[in-house]
Order: sequence, then C-alpha cells, then structure tokens
Amino acid sequence: MRVAAYARYSSDQQREASLEDQLRNCRSWCTRHNLAPPVEYTDAAVSGARLDRAGYQRLLAEIHHYDVLLVDDLSRLGRDKDEVGKTVKRLTFSGVRLVGVCDGVDTQRRGHKIDVGLRGLMSELYLDDLADKTHRGLTGRALSGASAGGLPYGYRVTGTGQRVIDAEQADVVRRIYAEFIAGHSPRTIAARLNAEHVRTARGKTWCGTAIYGDAKRGIGILANPIYIGRQVWNRSHWIKHPDSGRRVRQERPESEWITTEKPELAIIDADTWATVQARLGCNRKANPDSYRKAGRQPRHLLSGLLRCECCGGPLVVVDRYNYGCNVAKDRGTCTSKLRVPRAAAERSILAGIKRDLLSDAAYQVFQRAVTHALRAAAPDDTAIRRRLADAQRVRDNVMQAIRAGIITPGTRAELERAEAEVATLQAELDAAKRYEPAHVLPRAREVWQRAVANLEHHARNIPAARESLRELLGERIVVRTNENGDLVAEIAASSTASAETAQINVVAGAGFEPATFGL
Repeated sequence: MRVAAYARYSSDQQREASLEDQLRNCRSWCTRHNLAPPVEYTDAAVSGARLDRAGYQRLLAEIHHYDVLLVDDLSRLGRDKDEVGKTVKRLTFSGVRLVGVCDGVDTQRRGHKIDVGLRGLMSELYLDDLADKTHRGLTGRALSGASAGGLPYGYRVTGTGQRVIDAEQADVVRRIYAEFIAGHSPRTIAARLNAEHVRTARGKTWCGTAIYGDAKRGIGILANPIYIGRQVWNRSHWIKHPDSGRRVRQERPESEWITTEKPELAIIDADTWATVQARLGCNRKANPDSYRKAGRQPRHLLSGLLRCECCGGPLVVVDRYNYGCNVAKDRGTCTSKLRVPRAAAERSILAGIKRDLLSDAAYQVFQRAVTHALRAAAPDDTAIRRRLADAQRVRDNVMQAIRAGIITPGTRAELERAEAEVATLQAELDAAKRYEPAHVLPRAREVWQRAVANLEHHARNIPAARESLRELLGERIVVRTNENGDLVAEIAASSTASAETAQINVVAGAGFEPATFGL
C-alpha cells in the first residue's frame, strides 16, 4: 500500500519543528499498521486559506500514485471548508483514503462526511476569529501612532511598528515630486529612473502607475499622504471572492479610517504636496482614462492577452488605434516600437479562431484529444487487480493457518486487517470499472458552445469574450513579424492547470500547433 503524508504550518508562533511533529505522527500511524514510511509533502509558513501552496499543489498532481493520504489533522489540508470538501471528493473519486491521524477523520468510515464538514467549518471559523483578533491588535497599534503594516518607498523599519526615513530613497521621492511639478509625466520619470538603474525597494524596475498612484486608496509615490507626515490606516480590507477564490480589496468608509500626524516622517513639505495634488486633479479631469484604476477590467478584447515578442510583456492599448508593449510604455525597459492595429487584430484573430478552432472539424479533433486524455487519467485497474490478488492471497493464507489449527493472539487481528484490505481494493476496482470518459464529454460540449456564443457576441460582453479567449488560447498570444515583414499572432498550446480550461486548450495544441493568424 502506497502512503503519502502532508504537513503544513502558517502561524508566526509556530516553528519549522511543527512539520517534523506532524510527520512523526504520520510515520507512527504507518508503523502501527505495518506500512512503509510515507512519501512526505510539506508547506512551511503558508496559510491554509491559500490554494497556491507548492507542496499542496504537487501532492494533488501526484495523488494518483497513492492509496492513503495522512494528515495530522484536517486543518493541515486547508482552512477553507469548501475547498477541503472538494479535495476530499477528489481523493474519494481517485480511490485514495484520507486519514486524520490525530482528529480521527477517515474517509473509509461511514459517516466521514459529517466529520469533514464539521471540522472544515471549525477551521474556517478559526481563520475568521484570527482575522478579527489580528485586526483588533493592529487597530490598537494604529491608535497609538505606530505603523500597523506596509512599508512605503522612502522608509525603513527600526522596530515593531516603528519606521524612519531612508535618506537615499527619500532623495528619489523628492526628485519624483520635483520632476512631476516641472511637467514630466510619471511614465517619463519611471523611464529615467530605470535608465539610471535606480531600483524600487524590492529591487524591481519602476512603472508609471506606481508613481502616479491612486488618490482614493492613498497609494503610490504621488498620492500617499505619508510623505507629508500623515499616516492613514484601515482604508480597506480584503475578502475572498466566492467564485474565483481570489482575494479582492474592498474600501472602508472614511469614518473607519485611523489618521495619525507623524511630522517626523515627512519627506516633502505641505506646499509641494498641494501643488502635486492640484496637478493630479487637473490630469484626472482632462484625461480620466490616462491611468487605469487598479482592479478595473480591460475595456478592449485583446488587452493583456497579446504578448510582446521582445520582452514577453503584455500588449495594451497605447493610443486610440493601436496595441503596443506595456513594458516599453510604462517602464521604458523594452525597446519594442511595434504597433498592432487594434481593430484589425481583433477582427483577424476572431475570424481565424472561428475558421480554424471553432469549426465542426476542430471540435472532432478536440473531442478525440479530450477522450484520450481522460482515458490516460483513468484509474489503473491492472495495478488494482494485482494488489487485490495479493491481499486475497494474504487473507487465504491466514484462513489456511486457522484451519490447520495455528491460532495465535494476533490471528484474528491479522484476518480482520486482510479482509478490510480486500474490501477496500474491491471497492477501488469497482470504481475503476465504472469510470467512463464519455460521461464528461457532454459537459465539454457545453463549454465549447459557451465559448462560441461569447465570441459571436463579444461586443456586448467583453469580459465574457476575454474569458473564452483564455479558455481557447491561454494568455500567450505572441505578436511578431514574419519573414515577409507581415504582422502575425502565434498561439502556443497552454499549460493551465484547470481541468475544464485544459480540455479547451487542447484545441490549440492538437492538430493546430502552433496556430498562427495573420493580422
């Protein structure tokens, strides 16, 4: 029997030793059941609310290699009850037994769904309680005048909740304010800083939007009031979107903000701040679309989906008629001067997709590829049959020993274990026999038809059409010039992890690899 173990810790109060403590419990379980030590997967200092844990994702990708998955308790698997419930269903479908060594969860036992549901709810409530207590503590820190989180450019930390001006970075901040007042745009300032190899606090290159900022959210070099010594906390909070699972920022009413005057943190004077804010206000009124608000959905069909051949950065609308490299536009670190006519690109790519990828012939290719992929992912009943035969042989040997009068105190326990193993493997074999890829294909047809409908009516719903393009093509539509000097868009097969998306993306790689459309 092949066994895997997963361990995780996230709290600042926990240590690396927590992983070893959890894994030791899992190894002890294997020893008690006469099994080999488990293959171990771990995540250190990562919240259970996150799904992008490296060890967790690797475990899910390789789970079909195992018969049993051990965790110290169910909360190690995750803190989101819905996600944990989905994972348990995936494990059950794959014939993998989940055992919580310390909390008693065992999916082989009848009624395990009650255990999973209750413990998943308890884990989620724990996170809610932890968030409330953390916010309460940070509120107290903010009210006392200390920093409650975040370190803007221009400052360095000297202690918990304490920060001071970083002289070198403060000079850069003053330079940005001075150049903006002199009439230079944030993009021009960013390009100059990058050309001089001046790095951000994280060692990255500058972009115009990071300098311009967002006055409503109080972020960015030109919009953060910390630079005149005014510290504002509790402007917003983050919640998880129920559909995408991504954390989404929501603004709090101004009545909940906590504002503290910190004159010792002022890098610029009040007159400079007022001048900059006045110019920012004029810019927003004169050209409200010059700087896209953070989180706003792109208004154009191919924005961000097309990629620059030189740097791999996204192509976005750079003027009224054309797409261009966003890295070249916003950072000045890419030399690409390529301009892609917006209307022609959208028209040509949509026509090519409908002609080459949404035809009945293309769907037949897609259907065959999906069927092959699903069959390849089907449970290996040959291996299950072999293990079942071994388990039956062990059970028969025990029975023969009993008939021969060889009865010891452990005979009954050994027989019960053998019979349980036979029953488990027989259930796995029955599930493998019932597996039928064709049952999944009608759902694939629905996804296909939805993509077609969204693209047919893309002008009415740009977000839906963009999502369909992602499903069909991924986000690696590289625009380049061919040997004749003509613009072409080349679509490579995608490697997305979503099962539904991966089925659709098969089209771009099954018989149409790579797909190239003339612009």
